Amino acid sequence: MEKIKRKDGSIRYREAYYLGNKKINGPYFTKITDAKMWKSRVETERLSKLARGEHYFEIKNVLFSDYAEKWLETYVKANCVFRTYQGYAGNLRAHLLPRFGKMHLRDITEEHGLIFMAELKESHKAKGILNIWQVMKAILLRARREKLISCDPFENIQRPRPDLRQDSFWIRDEINQFLRPNVQDQLYPFYFVAIHTGMRLAELCGLCWDRIDFRMNQISVTRTRDKTGSKDSTKTKLKRIIPMTGEVRAMLLATFHKQLNGKFVFVEKNGTEVRYAHVYRRFHEAQDRAEITNKIRFHDLRHSFASNYMMNGGNVFDLQKLLGHTKIDMTMRYAHFSPEHLQSSLRFMNMYEEEIGIVQEFIPVLDLKEKNVVENLRIITC
Repeated sequence: MEKIKRKDGSIRYREAYYLGNKKINGPYFTKITDAKMWKSRVETERLSKLARGEHYFEIKNVLFSDYAEKWLETYVKANCVFRTYQGYAGNLRAHLLPRFGKMHLRDITEEHGLIFMAELKESHKAKGILNIWQVMKAILLRARREKLISCDPFENIQRPRPDLRQDSFWIRDEINQFLRPNVQDQLYPFYFVAIHTGMRLAELCGLCWDRIDFRMNQISVTRTRDKTGSKDSTKTKLKRIIPMTGEVRAMLLATFHKQLNGKFVFVEKNGTEVRYAHVYRRFHEAQDRAEITNKIRFHDLRHSFASNYMMNGGNVFDLQKLLGHTKIDMTMRYAHFSPEHLQSSLRFMNMYEEEIGIVQEFIPVLDLKEKNVVENLRIITC
């Protein structure tokens, strides 16, 4: 409530309301009650318009293509790493612009979105559809915040769910099978540290000696380097500390003594830094050299670290910090590897009072010629 005193000594009152960030002042009244009644009437009219689907701000005619390009170059480029920017740009120009580019933002409806998603399902996998959907949702969310559209037409469209699959990883025997034949490989320390720390490829390529603290036995992950260059940042924009095991410390010390005034931890024989784009090919060659049958991607070494960490009795919340996940949901995918995972629930799954007796009576009915069947039953009856 604003109160002013006029030159003639009279008092006037007025109220105001906001449209977005814009303040709208009402007329002056001689009575406070009249000013309050005016504001109450305006607020009631605004709410009734919203209930009828009308809007109290002007919807502008903005082409989807114009706004999407602005969103990509302004918001994404400033806040995301280059690889994320490339992925968004690819999905935008390959799928969204051909479909919605010539439409105005305000003309895009839920029906358009449902038809589009149905067509994508005919030619794309669930993960690819999810990536396209996320780009579209981000554009519409920003447009709504800027009052270019009144509501999100994709709001009620179900988020695509990726296909259920098991992460590829190596157990201890497979890790040893891979490492032994590759001891003389120039990238052996690179692979070794990746397996024992769970660091990402770009983080390993960008790791410098100023981030190795042998006194505290820890690695500070604050830098990445990919094919676009080095950045003093990480994927999640957060610094994290990884403690070094004795083996990792010994490996890095040996690597340090072999180098002369090098900046990067992992380098080629000629002293140049390891090429980010070449690691993939060389990792597959190393797997062939070790005669690995369970072929995996380099990023799966991160899954291998996490899976073995949990199988050895690690804590999922500590693992979240080691991997640098911002949300615990991402780390919970490894929880089932813990020996204690859901074990306490077994006591609620026992349907009989004399379980062992029933199992022992059931054993003679089975064909015990299969060795694994006999072993499984032996475990059950122990």
